[in-house]
Amino acid sequence: MTGLDRQVKFNAMFSDLVRPEFLEQVTKGDVPELFQSALDAGWAADPSGAWVLRFFSDGYKGDRSSFTDLTGYEAAINGRAIPDFDLAEDDPARVETLARRAYSFAHGALFALRKIPGAPPGSAYISIGPTLYDENLVTGSVTFCVRHDEEEPYLADISRMTLSGVLVVDSEDCVSPLN
Repeated sequence: MTGLDRQVKFNAMFSDLVRPEFLEQVTKGDVPELFQSALDAGWAADPSGAWVLRFFSDGYKGDRSSFTDLTGYEAAINGRAIPDFDLAEDDPARVETLARRAYSFAHGALFALRKIPGAPPGSAYISIGPTLYDENLVTGSVTFCVRHDEEEPYLADISRMTLSGVLVVDSEDCVSPLN
């Protein structure tokens, strides 16, 4: 069984960049070292009700009161660029490597969230696309948020996203660990 146990959601640009069935080949070995440290540190619920990755929240300097909702606060703490300094800008496998790293990390984090008793469902938003300053340089990011009943999702309609390919992975999609 693969880690991809349910249907994931993606916009048109993501499917142009990465074949969605490619995700079935991703392994836990694709997680970059920095992100593995975040997985090892785990999740925490802070007093405001936000769910954050401990590794990232420990160094976060922002103020909760500057956000209008928990989703924005979680996105600020739990959003990170996909490590890519080891990838050549013109490497034909760059997009595939970014997708592997992001999906592997997202799946591992959401699988861990599912194992916490009482934890709410969460989502990872993976974006891959050209940078604003150089259309030939592709980069990516991963952002995690949990569902808060009274709040809109971080990205409510990914089909409207046209500058980056976006893949949404929900914790319900991550019922088994990656191999």
